[in-house]
Amino acid sequence: MSRIAEKYRALSPIITLGFPERDERLVPQNMFVAVNFNTAFVMVDNVPVISYPLMLLAKGSLPKVTILQAQADADGITINYDAHALTPDLNVNDEVIACASLLTGDLLKVKQFIGFEHIGTIHLTYPNLQAEDVVCCYVFVRSGDGEKASDSVYVEVKG
Repeated sequence: MSRIAEKYRALSPIITLGFPERDERLVPQNMFVAVNFNTAFVMVDNVPVISYPLMLLAKGSLPKVTILQAQADADGITINYDAHALTPDLNVNDEVIACASLLTGDLLKVKQFIGFEHIGTIHLTYPNLQAEDVVCCYVFVRSGDGEKASDSVYVEVKG
């Protein structure tokens, strides 16, 4: 439980955006714990360890983002996604939200409108970033009115 609490503290600015479809009596922290408590861990030497690809920072009814590529470079992380696949269910006022947690403890985050492109690009700015400095990276969509979200997608960042 303490590992999930640590992740919540580190990622709370994103998690607060990622669970809008919830019972009004529950807060995003409760939802984050409930969604991840039984599914986001793997056993390593009989010790539970968080598996970032299994962890969700957002959960909802909107379609998940399909990541085409994610690259770390001198300017940060550039993520390309299939925006065209989202268009039947989403519109240009909806947002793509991306975040990355770094070994330094920094949390990179950015929100942008989906727009009209078939291939979307979102950029997390951080100078001289190396792929091995990225602890985890996620992308999800959120409706323009903030009422709905998609499940988050773990993004493998390559160098």
